[in-house]
Amino acid sequence: MLSIPGWGIGAIEISLYLFISFMLKKMPLFTKMNTIAYYWICMTILTGIWEMSYIYNYEEVVKMATQLISNKTHVWTEDYSLSYVNPWKLSQIFYAEYGAWADREYMATKNDWSHFVEGTHMIFCGTFAFFGMLTRLFDNQMKSIVLIAMAMAFQLMNSILYMVEYEIQCHDIHSVNYNNATDFPAGSVLDKRPFMYVNLFWMIMPTYILCYEINHVPDNYKKIENTENTKTMEDLPSYKDIDSYKS
Repeated sequence: MLSIPGWGIGAIEISLYLFISFMLKKMPLFTKMNTIAYYWICMTILTGIWEMSYIYNYEEVVKMATQLISNKTHVWTEDYSLSYVNPWKLSQIFYAEYGAWADREYMATKNDWSHFVEGTHMIFCGTFAFFGMLTRLFDNQMKSIVLIAMAMAFQLMNSILYMVEYEIQCHDIHSVNYNNATDFPAGSVLDKRPFMYVNLFWMIMPTYILCYEINHVPDNYKKIENTENTKTMEDLPSYKDIDSYKS
């Protein structure tokens, strides 16, 4: 089977993600979505698939990461079969690189910290983002906005807590991520672990989407809210009506 370098696998994966997302964006209910928000939500869903694969194939990821460290190599220059374009398989080499050269908790065998980080993101971000897009597809825009806002809020908090904990680990001599100048240097601003900078997207993008949604609530929902606020006590059902409805 045809083999290509890891960077080529990544380029094809991202190209396919952009192409599929672009084609889906043509659907009427997606055309009105903010373009940046739309593509990032699609990326969040894809990330959820990667995270599920990482947890399921953890032992294989650890083996690959260990080999990268032993050989002092990176997945970008290693050759892989074209089958690794499959998101389920690409996840393995992505997380192997991340575990070897960015966060070695992702190849730890004595605790489940990385499983907790990735698992919570998969459930509360990937899943909520998926159902947010699904409800929009079925023309329930208000529910879609709520679900997507929840996904982005969870994502932002998940990322902040993760980066704060990582910074603590870099200064903890007992941590596998300790800033060791000879074994695993971090540099003054993580310049020796550049792959960590990918996490900036997981903080900047949800912040942008949340701010955008707050400032662009559709006018029709504002009208609904105003209508609800103008209701008088006479408009509300009595306890007798409620009881009869229950029975």
